[in-house]
Amino acid sequence: MSSGGYVPAAPVLSGTFVTPETALGVAALFCAVNVISRDIAVMPRAVYRRLPGGGREIDRSLPVHDLISVQPNDDMNSQRWMQSEMCHVLTRGNGLNEIVRNKRNGEPVEIHVLHPAKTYPKRTESGQLYYELENKKKLLPEDCLHFAGMGFDGIMGYCPVTVCRQTVGLTMGAEQYGAAFFGNSARTGGWIKVARRMSEGALNSLRRSFNQIHQGSQSAHQVGILEEGMDWVNAQFSPEDAQFLATRAFQVLDIARMYGIPPHKLCDYSQAHLANVEQSNLEYVAMTLLGWVVMLESEMNCKLLTREQRQTHEIGLDMSVLLRADTAARMARVQTLRNTGAISADEIRISEGMNPIGPDRGGDKYLVQAQYIPLDQVGKIPPKPTKTSDDRAAFPGLEERINGSYINGAAA
Repeated sequence: MSSGGYVPAAPVLSGTFVTPETALGVAALFCAVNVISRDIAVMPRAVYRRLPGGGREIDRSLPVHDLISVQPNDDMNSQRWMQSEMCHVLTRGNGLNEIVRNKRNGEPVEIHVLHPAKTYPKRTESGQLYYELENKKKLLPEDCLHFAGMGFDGIMGYCPVTVCRQTVGLTMGAEQYGAAFFGNSARTGGWIKVARRMSEGALNSLRRSFNQIHQGSQSAHQVGILEEGMDWVNAQFSPEDAQFLATRAFQVLDIARMYGIPPHKLCDYSQAHLANVEQSNLEYVAMTLLGWVVMLESEMNCKLLTREQRQTHEIGLDMSVLLRADTAARMARVQTLRNTGAISADEIRISEGMNPIGPDRGGDKYLVQAQYIPLDQVGKIPPKPTKTSDDRAAFPGLEERINGSYINGAAA
């Protein structure tokens, strides 16, 4: 496997030089990669133990928990590691890491980032897959944590920048043209038309004297004088120049399509308002981030946990952290869970960064609405309350009221 899942490069018709590095110079593409990688990196990562009755709880006893949640190696923390991996996946299609294991029990002890352009998947003559590093070191598949995007060979992901190089190249070309345009090197402001040929010295003298009088904002709108049959000709904008800004706006939408994110995530609010931004954020989480989260979880569970550990444990990312910025949505979720008895007051306080109030003050109790009844009791007449001698003494006439001898507050 020489090229893996990469698509062979072809000439970019815009004349620009497109690579994953140069493509990041496009503001919209940089923003898309930064937004997705940052949102993935802020999600807490943990090893969970499955509980016998259902559900799960964090298990910090396994060494891999510290690697993915705190520090994968001595050079970086877990947030920087995950953001770097997603940046590699989003620009090159692949994020690769070497798993260093304890020789005694095979437990992962370190995770080292590999350069995706210098790590090559290959196969032996018998068809066994392995990864070859730049220094010719070979890694078995189980020792290479490989995050990949879309690809057709099941191993390597396609490089998005290479696949969409014409789109990226057009965007880069439009930016270069705009920079040259506003740098006054693409078009002049006007022309002085003369009736006869002038020497180079005379032309330079005319240009210098004209600029000294009229150049700069402080000299704007001064009366200009042309001598010896000279005439001023304004530089006209062509229809193609007038469409330049529209072209740049369209390229932002094209970059958004590349990464499947709503345009307002790239700071394009031209079609956004409060109602559809809220819906777009939900679609962004469900349609964009969820796919990347499942990819990360699947690879980490496969490579960082043994077959025996996977029977009782799993690695997961907590996507609920994305609701922290939306107070209304977070409180509505908490209230719903609280009213259905799914969480207690202390669990709510802990999730909000507050200390629990403790069981002596009812913090561990699970509550439900008083009017809730089992489905098999719906429509049935509730049983009459039991009567005691204390009840009769404390509430005269209670028995008659219960038996229906009082109607509308008066004796029958």
